[in-house]
Amino acid sequence: MNQKKIVCIGDSLTAGYGVKTNCRWSNLLGNTLPIELINAGISGDTTAGMLARFYEMAIKHKPNYIIITGGTNDIWLNLTDNTIIGNILAMTRYAKHHNIIPIIGIPTPFFNQGHFTDESLFIDTPCLSKRIHSFQKTLKQFAIDDQQNCIDFALEMTPELFLKDGLHPNEEGHIVMTKNAKLSLIRIFNQG
Repeated sequence: MNQKKIVCIGDSLTAGYGVKTNCRWSNLLGNTLPIELINAGISGDTTAGMLARFYEMAIKHKPNYIIITGGTNDIWLNLTDNTIIGNILAMTRYAKHHNIIPIIGIPTPFFNQGHFTDESLFIDTPCLSKRIHSFQKTLKQFAIDDQQNCIDFALEMTPELFLKDGLHPNEEGHIVMTKNAKLSLIRIFNQG
C-alpha cells in the first residue's frame, strides 16, 4: 500500500472530545497505517458547518480520501435526516469534483446513562438515542444506494466505551473506532 493522504472532517467524534489528542481514533489510525492523516474535526459542528468549511479544511489539503463523519449535532438541533444527508451528499460531490474519494463515517450511538447534562430546546435526551439510531440506518442505506464507501464507527460500541455523558467515546472507545476505520480503509484501498 502506497502512503495515502486522508482528511477527517467532522464534529466531536472526529475531534476526539474528552480524550487526549494522541488517543483519538484518527491519531491511532495514523500510527497503524502508512497514511498521512489530517484531523479537521471541530466539536459542536454540524454538517452545514462542515460543508461551509469543506474547501478550506479538506479540499485545500489535496488528500486522496476524505472521511466525512457528522450528523449528531444536527440531530441535537432536531434537523431532519434528509437535511443532514443533503449536506453529506453535497460534500461527497464536492470531493469527487476534486478527484478525492469520499468515505462516509457512520456516527457512534448515544447511550443515555443518566449523566448527559446538556439541554436542548429542540430535542429531549430520551429521543436523542432513538434519533441517532434511526439516522445511522438511514445513512447506511444512503451510502449503499449512492454507492459510497463508508466506515461504521458504531460497530462493537458498547456503553462502557463512552465517557459518562454516553455520547463521546472514551480512550477504549477510540481504540474500537480505530479498528473499525482500519478494517474499512484496508478494504477501500485494496479496491483501487
